[in-house]
Amino acid sequence: MLLTSPIIAKDNKIYSYIDIHGVKIYTNISPKKRQKSIEISSYSNKTHSGKIYKFIDSDGVIHLTNQPQGSHYKLVSLETTSVSSFSKVPPINKKFKQYQTLIHKVSTRVGVEAALLHAIIQVESAYNPKARSPKGAAGLMQLMPQIAAHYGVTDPTHAASNISGGAQLIFSLLKTFNNNLELALAAYNAGITAVKRYGNKIPPYKETQNYVRKVMGLYIAYQKVIKQ
Repeated sequence: MLLTSPIIAKDNKIYSYIDIHGVKIYTNISPKKRQKSIEISSYSNKTHSGKIYKFIDSDGVIHLTNQPQGSHYKLVSLETTSVSSFSKVPPINKKFKQYQTLIHKVSTRVGVEAALLHAIIQVESAYNPKARSPKGAAGLMQLMPQIAAHYGVTDPTHAASNISGGAQLIFSLLKTFNNNLELALAAYNAGITAVKRYGNKIPPYKETQNYVRKVMGLYIAYQKVIKQ
């Protein structure tokens, strides 16, 4: 079965191979001899529903399947999506180096991967600690006033405090959605109620879907350049 998921594909291609269990796996890295390439454009207009599972190996290669063979594969999406819609990921913001030490400290203390925090911050505020949205979200991780207050953030423009509050929020959301990162990100953007309203799927809001795609893509990109 053809599977789709938020992957970063080089040269607009993804690759497939048959594993030892006879299951077809899709990956974003140039194939080995046993693999063959598939042009995204050949099926980018097609959609496929069902559960999708992802495994990222020690080399950072993404493996996708609808027939997971082992607990190392994690459920990443319950919605129907298009492969090509995930191929456009913004480049890493060079400002990330200014906050790398601080984010590493928060990551270690709260238990949320630094690469994920960097990805959220880039999409939320482009590393602008004074950023403020029309709805009142503020700071690097764009915390709403009630969320900031809940996590003890008295000054949302204070970088360390804001990142700490945002990290605690994403940690809580991951726990709520059984470590399903896509759903946690959707809830970060649209709220827990919206995700649950649509049966624990990413809500059909263009803003939220684009948000999840960008953060997921950047998360993988940051994993490659940041040492935990």
